[in-house]
Amino acid sequence: MPGPVFRATDDGEVTLRPRQEEDHEFVRDVTNRPEVRQLLRNTEPKNLHAVESSFEEYADNDDGAGFCICAPDEPVGHIGVWRIDHVNASAWMGAWIHPDHHGEGYAPRGTALAIDWAFDELDLHRLNTGVFEPNRPSQRVMEKLGFVREGVEREAIYIEGAWYDTYRYGLLREEWDGYDG
Repeated sequence: MPGPVFRATDDGEVTLRPRQEEDHEFVRDVTNRPEVRQLLRNTEPKNLHAVESSFEEYADNDDGAGFCICAPDEPVGHIGVWRIDHVNASAWMGAWIHPDHHGEGYAPRGTALAIDWAFDELDLHRLNTGVFEPNRPSQRVMEKLGFVREGVEREAIYIEGAWYDTYRYGLLREEWDGYDG
């Protein structure tokens, strides 16, 4: 597994590690898959150069961090925490999991590791996320982790010929008591 383990579940079966150059092909291959691309709103194909360029831009920015969710020796997904606002102690987060690993528990366990980091080490008060209406598995993950649906942006996103709502979720530090699933 390239790169150091940043955080790990108690059983070591799920780890977070900083995203590295070695991950570019994995990110390109997964985020170009239609079932992932549509829900990430990647409307244009991404070649390796585009993935590398966005990585460099993101890596040079102080307002976020990107992690590979690993199982534990191979990447199975990605999670990012961005728009970190230290004045208001808040940030946005979002994740995706390779479709071959859906339903295996990597999304909630990897997200929980990122939540722990955001609240414990960044000392944030609040985390935000948005989930598109057709992405019911992500809605279930957010709700399982304690996120509260706080609002709806009606027909805010256009996917494959139809308009869908975007659900806004929030989680306050005082509401987080970890995840033991």
